[in-house]
Amino acid sequence: MKSSKVLLVFMIAAVVISMLAGCSGKSNDSQKNSANNAANKNTNAASDATNAANTNQSADNTATAPEETPAWKTEKFKLKYADGGDNKLEEEMLKAFMEKYPNITVEYDKSITFPPEPTLTAAAAAGTMPDVFTMKDVPLAITNDWLLDLAPYWDKDEESKSVYKNIADMAVYDSKRYAMGTFQYAEGVFVNKTLFEKNNVKLPSYNWTFDEMIELAKKFSKPDEFYYGIGGPWGDLGFQEWLPMNNDNSFGWDTYDGDKFHFTSQDWIDAYNLKLELRRLKVDDVMTGAQKKKLWGDEGAWTFQKGHSAMAIDYSWNMGWIPSEMKKAGAGDVDFYPMPSGKAGQRIQTILDFIGVSSTTEHPEAAYELAKWMTWGKDGALKRADIEKAAGQPVTKYPTADQPEVWAKLEANLTLPGEKEVMKLMSNAVPMPIVPGWNDFAAWDTENKFTEKLNSGEYKVADKAKEFEDKANEFVAKAKAAMLK
Repeated sequence: MKSSKVLLVFMIAAVVISMLAGCSGKSNDSQKNSANNAANKNTNAASDATNAANTNQSADNTATAPEETPAWKTEKFKLKYADGGDNKLEEEMLKAFMEKYPNITVEYDKSITFPPEPTLTAAAAAGTMPDVFTMKDVPLAITNDWLLDLAPYWDKDEESKSVYKNIADMAVYDSKRYAMGTFQYAEGVFVNKTLFEKNNVKLPSYNWTFDEMIELAKKFSKPDEFYYGIGGPWGDLGFQEWLPMNNDNSFGWDTYDGDKFHFTSQDWIDAYNLKLELRRLKVDDVMTGAQKKKLWGDEGAWTFQKGHSAMAIDYSWNMGWIPSEMKKAGAGDVDFYPMPSGKAGQRIQTILDFIGVSSTTEHPEAAYELAKWMTWGKDGALKRADIEKAAGQPVTKYPTADQPEVWAKLEANLTLPGEKEVMKLMSNAVPMPIVPGWNDFAAWDTENKFTEKLNSGEYKVADKAKEFEDKANEFVAKAKAAMLK
């Protein structure tokens, strides 16, 4: 399953402001001397009036003086950019940036591979960090002092105000902005419309509910024939991650509120138990690798891709290949639905990568502009939409800023009808945070087989929720304290 190549790690960040201004001029001194000479021929009262008038004139001359072009727009220099990939589309974006700023040469640093953290660590040790780079583990980058505080550039940039607040706020720590969100990948539900038609099941509306989705999934459960109602990313429906936030707006991803997890909430416990029940009933895709190899010759096959699952909860990054490949293989005609609503409405979970500027860069302002161009900046986003359309690349990711012109251009490039409904909900999307300490908690979980025992039924969810919650919050608190030292 191609989505498994995308690494989940969870992210957070920060904001501060610093501006300097100053001006002086010999012409003002000259005017002041002339005024004083004239004033000597008049009375003391006239002298005071003249001095006051010339002081105002001096201020006016300073205010209207032409603003100098910043050095980074005129001096010739090089920047290195890395995103952990080898993408011709990104090279086109860099080429367009250099056309806009012909004094800057940008090298696409392909020594940084995916996932980027290991090769970034090596580059930092060797003193060869790229000036601008994407990342998944923001806390690691902060702890290792890789990142420049972008607040002086962000705060004076009027365009930064267009970035959705819930995304802009993610990059703030201890009054410093360490990184910026790149794009939003939306979690939704891929629906095999052909399978619905074959089974005489009516397709749901796009504003469907969670209960409707579960009832529909049950109608397709034929495990003896290896047909299932629904599957989840990486083999896990993950209801506990997003259903609580659709039932209670005070929750974010997995009940995280920006400070703590709330696994003891009844919404989280019920969502986890429902996930386990659907797996027990074999409504969830429970095919083993051996079964897949026997049926399709590939133990890693994706059941939904083979046309044997009616629905698949997954992310928009699969938009670029799954609909076309399934149609070509005769496995079904696919649409992409928004996540169904809960008691508090219909909210979409998104995953973001982040982009930052190296703390060692010699050209911070230019590096900020490059990072902005490659991600959320309006001019760069419009250029990207044109480049991707020309390359035949479907829309798989969404902007992080409220820029109607960009959204309209993307909407014109959509290939699936349901994606328009997804886009309508993106302004209220809930981004998955990068949580300090999550990796340590996940390692503890794996070592102690905690989740494994919950899934097997050895542990009862309600009995172990408090222990699970306490341990997660313990790791988060420790990591935050260490990161901000």
